[in-house]
Amino acid sequence: MFYISRNITADAPRVLNVVEDHDALFLSASSAKVFSQWYGFHELPYYDNTPCTQYYQQALQTFVDADNSAPAHYDAVVHNHTGALCGVFGERVMLRSTRAALGNNDADENNWLPFSSSATKCATPMQLMKYFERNRTLNNVLLVTGDIADNVDLRVNPVALSSDTINMVRLTRTPSDISVLSVATLFDGQFSGGIYLQSNDGMQQKYNEFYQINVEKVVERCLADANLTRDDIDVILPHNVNVQTWKKLTTKLGISMDKVYTKNIARYGHCFGGDLFVNLNDVYNELDSQTSIICLAVAAGIGASFGATLFGISKGKETE
Repeated sequence: MFYISRNITADAPRVLNVVEDHDALFLSASSAKVFSQWYGFHELPYYDNTPCTQYYQQALQTFVDADNSAPAHYDAVVHNHTGALCGVFGERVMLRSTRAALGNNDADENNWLPFSSSATKCATPMQLMKYFERNRTLNNVLLVTGDIADNVDLRVNPVALSSDTINMVRLTRTPSDISVLSVATLFDGQFSGGIYLQSNDGMQQKYNEFYQINVEKVVERCLADANLTRDDIDVILPHNVNVQTWKKLTTKLGISMDKVYTKNIARYGHCFGGDLFVNLNDVYNELDSQTSIICLAVAAGIGASFGATLFGISKGKETE
């Protein structure tokens, strides 16, 4: 078991209305209405022509300013997810941004490692949490999620709209209000073509069929690791793809749709790998003090990767 001691969503400079600002979102007026009325997307946080380094530096500064405790030591600062900022370029962006925001420009004065990963797309944060769970030499990791969806491929897919939302999470061994009870991941290599799957060869239809099967598999793994059942789940923190997908998934899982925290689909859209943390942050803030609940977070990434995480929230504990 490990913990989340700080979880912050940075505000974007603008918020666009899906219907009224459809041009900026690479949508036609008719497509915008479908995404709004059928899939449930109403607003999207938006960065306009902001350089990558400035984008992350501003967000990280928000994290630092909100931390009332002494500056933390980090073993690593990790950026997840989409691949737009992966490899050496992504590592340099994170290096510059974290040094500027954390006030540590001398490499000799720190031993945290900045790096980026997009290995399992939207499920990459869960893969990172799985690594943190196993690697006991790591005590504090700052996990940064989010990208600027500045092209149509990142912004729009057939059933979801992505936003420019960045989230920052501190993973720690020090007990706090939010405990990570278990993490499970699953990779289905037959769909490694991802967004390049061709609908005319039947693979896209097959992926749609296996989507629910794989979500159920990874959820069952996660529950089994924590010795819990579906009845123990109080809240589902969804992958913010769309409302219709979750109606189908909850039927498959045999869980009431009323347990799915869907409000951020309308408020934020799909935040890439940040969905689970954006939703977790709002659920936590809305809880009354001295309340305890179990949350199940689910993610799916193109490729096809799947992840599930169980959080135990006991609001009112002392955080670090």
